[in-house]
Amino acid sequence: MEHFEGFFRVALVVFGIGLVIFVHELGHYIAARLCGVRVVTFSLGFGPRLLGWQRGGTMYQIAAVPLGGYCRMAGEEPRMDGTPPAPDELPAKSVEARFFIYSGGVLMNLVFALVVFPILFTVGVPFLRPVIGDVEPGGPAWHAEVPVGSEVLAVNGNEVLDFMHIQTEVALGDPEKAVLLLRSPGRDEPYELSLKPERRERLGLNVIGIAPGIVTDAAGRPSIDVDEDSPAMAAGLGDEDWLVAVLDGIEGLDLVDQIGVQTRDGDPMRLRVADASGVERDVEIRPRLSEELASPRVGIIPPRNRVIDVRDSAATRSLGLRAEDRILAVAGREVLRLGDLQRALVPETGPLLFSVRRGAARLELSAPPLERAERLALARDIALAVDVESTRVLVKPGEPAQLAGLLDMDRLIKVDEQVVDSWDDVTRTVSAAGREGRAVTFTVERDVDGTIAYSEISAKPEALPFPLYGVNLRQDQYVYRAENLAEALRVGAFCSLKFLEDSWLTLGRMFNGQVSTDNLGGIISIGAISFTLAEDGWEKLFFFLCMLSINLAFLNVLPVPILDGGHLFFLIVEKIKGSPVSVRVLGYSQMVGVVLIISLMVYVTYNDLVKWVFQS
Repeated sequence: MEHFEGFFRVALVVFGIGLVIFVHELGHYIAARLCGVRVVTFSLGFGPRLLGWQRGGTMYQIAAVPLGGYCRMAGEEPRMDGTPPAPDELPAKSVEARFFIYSGGVLMNLVFALVVFPILFTVGVPFLRPVIGDVEPGGPAWHAEVPVGSEVLAVNGNEVLDFMHIQTEVALGDPEKAVLLLRSPGRDEPYELSLKPERRERLGLNVIGIAPGIVTDAAGRPSIDVDEDSPAMAAGLGDEDWLVAVLDGIEGLDLVDQIGVQTRDGDPMRLRVADASGVERDVEIRPRLSEELASPRVGIIPPRNRVIDVRDSAATRSLGLRAEDRILAVAGREVLRLGDLQRALVPETGPLLFSVRRGAARLELSAPPLERAERLALARDIALAVDVESTRVLVKPGEPAQLAGLLDMDRLIKVDEQVVDSWDDVTRTVSAAGREGRAVTFTVERDVDGTIAYSEISAKPEALPFPLYGVNLRQDQYVYRAENLAEALRVGAFCSLKFLEDSWLTLGRMFNGQVSTDNLGGIISIGAISFTLAEDGWEKLFFFLCMLSINLAFLNVLPVPILDGGHLFFLIVEKIKGSPVSVRVLGYSQMVGVVLIISLMVYVTYNDLVKWVFQS
């Protein structure tokens, strides 16, 4: 059954992408026929013909390379012998008629979106509710203390229907300011909040540091999402259960992070849950190892003790902690992993004692005694992140690095004789060794009771299974359904124009560097995203296809030779100067266009491979 569902989703994706291409070429076909131009070939795909039939002077075909399509019209290739075109050939038509023909694909793509969007909104489209479920420590939303559970109604004056629309509006908006219209818990009226986005180089985008919300009941308990045939299901959990608490959890951490702490080493996880009637029970989930293997690894991770920011409060001011400090311990308890800070703070009484590393110096910081609630607030005001700026390591029990003799907080000086200065240097070299199936040699600096010692340790990356639990917190999805046809038409037109505007803004932001070109994707990205959305139902898939249709229209209207926009540009020049562009100019421009398009295809395919293959 699972294989059949996978096959059906692949077929749905192929049909959907083919439909968008078909719609575009159909626009050219209809425009040509309306203008009396004979169509020689109507093709989905390029290259050798797989399937075809001749009818009315036109060859209709499906070709081997499914990366587009074409509608070849009679007389489209320039004549070299100077003979006049036949009446049913393209050059015989007026500039206005040819402009309409070359515009046909773009117009049809827009019509497709304008027609399908309202249909989808009448039926109902599933979206991720635009609710803030968590804020990233140190990010703009964290600094602004945006309340968790706030619903985002608009960003920069633009209505948002989906959580991802928030991200898009921030990424394409003013890099200095993002204005959110919020409806927060405990406040009756919506209000505006202005944030300064933060550039995230790894993503190549500006962000405000928020995560989507999760489904909760009236008591604020999250809904549990249980995988089929999983250890969670075997433990008696079901999709109708609500999470009350993570037993043996860490006070001060949200439930998502508490689950992350409980599951990181593959240990059993104990939960307290409530069923639909409110009856509570305790369950223990014993994980099983996956049948598939993860990418080869040696089992090292960076410590999570780097202070990336400190929110101003009386407690943080008295403590004197600074950004880029590394917290080594609190009250003698090490701070190395997620939850260690909260675990060290909560049970203590008396003055707060922090051991930190600031540059090359080790400092002892202290603050006056705080009540339990104040200590938890202090933990929230300290933004910790993994220390990717250094090369200190934590080792995972039972994995190659630990078995070879690496210890927590060892500092890597070299990896395979290459000097390493950051965590990226380490992972790049280790990943290469894993792909090549060879051992990697670490030159290690270790502090032994105040004495620095150096050694070399070799470990071979191994492809190991990972523990499966099969339980997650359910993301807050909803179905947007228009109240009537007029509303469906309004929202459909809004989405069509908005995605067209976003396409234009994306191009501009890529030119000025606000959005990285690494975010460009090609057919692999389109296929992968379509395959994922097909699981959410045909409504979500067709919503994406409408977006794809608009993007295809925008791309084709750009004045690039060989694209529709290039033809339209030369027709405008012809109308202005009163004669066609010379065959020589047209030929050279087509060559330039081919080079540009092929270069773009190579680049986006490389991006796709990095994103979907090499990093998977």
